[in-house]
This record gives sequence, structure tokens and C-alpha cells, in this order.
Amino acid sequence: MSRVVILDESTANQIAAGEVIERPASVVKEMVENSLDANATSITVEILNGGIKSIKIVDNGDGIDADDVEMAFERYATSKIRCIDDLNQISTMGFRGEALASIASVSKVEVITKTEEAETGTRVVVEGGRVLSSEPVGAPKGTTFIVRELFYNTPARYKFLKKDSTEAGYIHDIITRIALARPDISMKLVNQGKTVIHTPGNHDLLSTIYSLFGKETARAVIPLELSQSGIEVSGYIGKPEISRGNRSLEMVFVNGRSVYNRIITAAIEDAYKTRLMQKRFPFTVLKLNISPEAVDVNVHPAKLEVRFSDEQLIYRTVNLAVTAALSEASLIQNVEEDSDHSKMYTFQAIPESEAEQVKMEESKPVGRLEQPGNSLTVAEYRKKEYSDYSAPEGFVNVKDKDAFTEEREQSREEIRDVVIPQNMQKANEVIQPPAKVSVPQVQDDRERLINAQIVGQAFESYIILEEEDDLFLIDQHAAHERIRFEKIKKQFTLENPFSQGLLSPLTVELTELEMQKFNELASYIKKLGFEAEAFGNRTVIVRAIPYLMGGSFSGRDFRDILEKLSQETKGVLEIIPEETIYMVACKSAIKANRSMSPMEIKGLLNDLVNTENPYTCIHGRPIIISISKKELDKKFKRIV
Repeated sequence: MSRVVILDESTANQIAAGEVIERPASVVKEMVENSLDANATSITVEILNGGIKSIKIVDNGDGIDADDVEMAFERYATSKIRCIDDLNQISTMGFRGEALASIASVSKVEVITKTEEAETGTRVVVEGGRVLSSEPVGAPKGTTFIVRELFYNTPARYKFLKKDSTEAGYIHDIITRIALARPDISMKLVNQGKTVIHTPGNHDLLSTIYSLFGKETARAVIPLELSQSGIEVSGYIGKPEISRGNRSLEMVFVNGRSVYNRIITAAIEDAYKTRLMQKRFPFTVLKLNISPEAVDVNVHPAKLEVRFSDEQLIYRTVNLAVTAALSEASLIQNVEEDSDHSKMYTFQAIPESEAEQVKMEESKPVGRLEQPGNSLTVAEYRKKEYSDYSAPEGFVNVKDKDAFTEEREQSREEIRDVVIPQNMQKANEVIQPPAKVSVPQVQDDRERLINAQIVGQAFESYIILEEEDDLFLIDQHAAHERIRFEKIKKQFTLENPFSQGLLSPLTVELTELEMQKFNELASYIKKLGFEAEAFGNRTVIVRAIPYLMGGSFSGRDFRDILEKLSQETKGVLEIIPEETIYMVACKSAIKANRSMSPMEIKGLLNDLVNTENPYTCIHGRPIIISISKKELDKKFKRIV
């Protein structure tokens, strides 16, 4: 008796549905992408019970010819490709020809469609993969799909669906990403009869960001644009004040498709390094246009992940684009009333399929976000060496390409519930594009700080400056840390350390393990500006220290620096030990609770404005905040 059989068409389609159609959001994604491929300029999605009961998608696209409607529900039916060679040039959102067949096999589907040339439309009803009826009907140009009772005939799949609000949250995330990918399309999402998304479709990405995330976010984004080596990078990135506790708002689009790629994620987060605090992640809407031949979109069945033929080129280009945009923009944080960005969101969830790719951590179901436990570090993810300190390109030379293929370490496997915007506008409200966002430039900030009047100190910790209608508050310790960090880093990179000899050499007792680390890291220690040598089995004599460090340097300080250096460079050669340099800078910086004279403050400001990044310390804490006279007048009720 033969044990090998050919599956019937219905079973095969339901298996295919398991790969492509995971939940109502999968249906929405596939159907909306079909609408985009049909040249629609307006797409409306209406859902009931999180899309489980009903999904209705209406577009004004090209429609489907009457002769092709029934064939469109056949497996492998497609209008996108004709042969295998076409895959290398595919530019549409889909082509596999399984979506409609898969959806129809596990639901009750009704489609009404009409092309511009046709005199009447066509209505086709399909249930469980079988065509029940096909008839002419009056209809406008475009296509309407109604999907009812998803997984009605596959109870095993149905029972794994989550509650209605969670499924609706998945759909909300899908529509948000598609709207950002296509600001030329007016996207509308109606949930239980209430409009929760409505984008203008005016070709302006900033207007779309405004309509999806609100005014505060739109005001705190920075435009970026770069074209080189056949790669175009564009979009908007967020200032530190709108960063999140997870990667849910790191949105990346490759050739118009929302995707996940660890190389791009690393390039973005490395550019934000020292500008964001640990365990904070940037808001990004970053778009890459690249030749289809250089990108593989078929890594994942739902095309959520992509691969590139030249990952190092992608890393360098994205990193440069984000770094340049951040370097040219003012990142001074303004103290404003009602500026709590967390108030703009309510708790919902992202699609599991995408979350599995991003591998986000689970947050506890409480009224505040928990920060994820792990984040990418240099030592864990790749070995790298910065180019010359003063090089304007700011490229990072990746020494070990194999390190790019290492899987990112994650602390948990479950999916994090994330925040998404809700009810940003009333039903049927027309979204007005925001006024053009003006991004203050770094040079303007530096001139303002230099020209500002020194008012004094607060609590002997914060410098107070007055400039026109703004007050600047500067954390003197963080500012001095930044200054010293960049100086030491430059000297380390150029292998030109400056040392100051100690009047009395410092004898440091080490453990056996610490002594082994000292011997292994001798070249690093010298490049930092130390002159130290072994004296006996477990003793080191320190004769000189970095010139920036004060006379209070102790054996404990040396052991701390040695331990940090060994952690950061473990098994990795030729990197810049930034955390160690930061420790050296921190130990030598002006402390809080220290009185400073006007001359000292002036000198500190002169040094600060000459740094590469005068806005944050290396760990992302703000150095400068500002408060306007207008805001003070509001606080004192002089104006309302």
C-alpha cells in the first residue's frame, strides 16, 4: 500500500495559509499590498471584532478584469511575474500567488471589482476555497474585498487568536507601517465603526508622521537624506526626547516594504550611541532604495526580513546618513509644558510575525513600560575600529565581517506589548499638514552658547546662561565628561597620549588574574596615557597617568580602569575602548557640588562648543536643557 499521496487542493491551500495567513493582520497586509500594486490612491480598511468577524478593504485601484476574478483565487495565480528571471527585478509588493487562495481557503470571501473600461463590475463569492457564485454587479472603479469568519473551518488555528483588541492592535501596526511607506496613499482604518487612522495621502512623509503619532513627535524629528554607491537613504529620525524603551518605533523600509534587518538596526543604533541613554531606542522612519538585485526579500514567508549582497556597504551608508543628520541638528532638550510624549499612546500590541523577527522582549502588563534587559554592545556584536578621529565621513571600518552574522543575544523569547497611537483624529476629520518643521543647526547652538550671558550656578552643579529669550541649564560634570572623553579618544585613536609624571610612583597590588590582564592589555594601557610596569609577581608601579587626570588618582582607580578595559576588549583586538575612556574622563571631570568662577565657566563653554557632540554625555544623559521666557511666563501665569 502506497504511503505517499498527493494532497488535495483544499488541504494544500490551507497548509499554504498556515505559512502566509497567521491572523487577521496577515489578511490585511496581503490585501492592502494588492491594492497598492493595483495603483490605488485611497484605501479604507474596516474591521469588526479585531478582524476575526469581518475585514472589509475598499480601494480605488485598477480593479480586476471579469475574466480574471475567479482565476485570481487559484493557487500560484499571479499577474506579477512570468518566469524565474523576473524574480530578480520584482518591484511589486507581492508575487507568489498564494495570498488570495490561502485567505479564501480559511474564510468566507466576497469580492466586488470593476476596471475603468468595464461597463459593469463583477461579484464573486468564495467559501472555504470553493467559488459559490459569480455575477455582474454595479460598482465603481476599484476593488472591495470582504473577508468574514476567518478560520471558521480550521478551529485549531482559530483558538490561537487573541482577544479582539489585541488583534486590532496588530492591524493598527500594519496600517501604520504601510502608511509610512506610502505617504502618497490616503490610508484609513475604521475599527468598530470608529476611524482610528486617516492619513492625508499628500506625498508628504512628515504629514503622515503627524497624523499617526501627533504634533509632539512631528516637532521632534530630524530629516535625513543621503545618496551614494547606488543606495538612497531618506526619511526622519527622532531626537532623544522621543526615544522608546524598545525597538517598536525603529521603522525601516527597503524599496517601499517594511522590513527587519539586523545590519540596518545596528547601523542606526550605533549612530545614536552616546546620544541616547542605555536601553533607550530611537524613533526612526528610515527608507532605503536599492537595486532589487542587491536585496533578497524572500528570506521570510511574509517578506518581513531581507538580506543584502553587501552588508558592510549598507551598514556604512545608513550609519553615515543617521550620524550626519544628528550631527547637523540641535539636540538641546526644551522644557515645555505638556511635553510628556508617553501621553500620546495607549497600550496595544504589534503583529507576532514581525515581533518574532525583531525578537522584542515582553513588557509587564502594567501602566508603564519596562525597559528591555539587553542591548547591542560592541564586544557582543562585532569588532570594529573607528576611522581617524577627525575624518569628516565618520565611517566605521568593520574588521570582522563574520561578526555581522552572529545572532543578537536576547533575554526573553516572548513578545513585548508596545504602544501605538490611538484616536489621533476624529472620524472623517481632514488632516491638515503641519507647518514646515525647522531644525535648528548645531552651529547656531554653539554661537548662542558662546554669546550667552553667564548668570551663575544652581546648587553648585548646574551652570545658568541667559541668551535672548531662553535660559540654558548645563550639567557641569556631564559637560566636562564629554570634553575630556573626546580629547582622550582622539589621543587614543592617533596613538598620541599625553601623560603627566607622578612625583611619587604609585604602587598597585593586583590579584593573579588582574596581573594577567595587565600583561595582556599593556599596549592599551600605554595608549590611554599610563606609564606602568610590572614590579614583582603581583605588583605594578604606575609612574605616569593621563595628563587630564588629577592628583587624587589612586590604586583603586587603576584597578577599576583595568577591569573595565578587560571587559570591553575581551577577545577583541583593535577597537576603541569607549567605556574605558569614559571611565577615565569621568574620574577626571569636574564634579557636582563644586563652585566655579565665571572664568572657569567661560573656559568650559569654549571647550564644550568645540566638541563633536555638545548635547549628551557618552551614556546619553543630556548636558544642556533650555527653558524659554514664554514657558516661564506660562508657569507664573503671566500668559495663558
